[in-house]
Amino acid sequence: MTAIDASTAMPKPSFGVGSRIGETFSIFFSRFGVFAVIGIAVGLLMQLPNFLILGPTAFDPTAQDPNAQLVAQNPVLFMVAAVLVPLLLYSIMTGMLVAAAYDAKAGRSAGVGSYVGAAFKNLLPLIGTAIVAWLLIGVGFALLVIPGIWLLGVFSVIVPAIMVEGAGFGALKRSAQLTKEYRWPIIGFMIVIYLIFYAASFAIGILGALVAADMPMVFLVLQGVAGGITAAIASVAVAVAYARLREIKDGVGFSDLADVFA
Repeated sequence: MTAIDASTAMPKPSFGVGSRIGETFSIFFSRFGVFAVIGIAVGLLMQLPNFLILGPTAFDPTAQDPNAQLVAQNPVLFMVAAVLVPLLLYSIMTGMLVAAAYDAKAGRSAGVGSYVGAAFKNLLPLIGTAIVAWLLIGVGFALLVIPGIWLLGVFSVIVPAIMVEGAGFGALKRSAQLTKEYRWPIIGFMIVIYLIFYAASFAIGILGALVAADMPMVFLVLQGVAGGITAAIASVAVAVAYARLREIKDGVGFSDLADVFA
């Protein structure tokens, strides 16, 4: 019986946080127009329910919080406007952006129509898994914060698992499998991405409050632009993380994954 020399064992491949950050920005700016259009369009649409229900005061930075009044008067309408409609739009957007990220990385021409079709085809699992994941993450944060952060890593690649592999509602399990042993590096990677772009969003929000204090529609547009761009870069980062995990665990490269959208 021959003993295995531990010194010859292959080291675990690195996730490479720095490389993934560089890759995310490279992909994002290589197709900035596509990502910006999708992100901003959906970002603006996500603002509309509150505007239509509450009127201009919903986006008046100097007004008292109108959402509190709506919750008291009509909690069901508030849930639809503030939760369900944004969740629907966000699910469609992330699905489209993940698909676009693969085409960009593979150097293929952008096909926005195919992204829309792919997102609607997978709409139910995109929404269903998002609800389950965020409920679990919310419980984790309510317990001691750390479990919630850890679950963010566990469920971080649900959307690409649905869009690329067609995992459907099994994407929760698939994401857990892919992220195993790499959750903390993924969390670190996503935190850096979010910090960068939330800082930009915060700056835009401050600018909007100063410039558009008496112009709610301008403030709405600025919020939509900031939110859309932030969501776009976050979606590209998720796609990059997923591709790296597939490369490590399945030996599948980005170009191979992009064939899904050929």
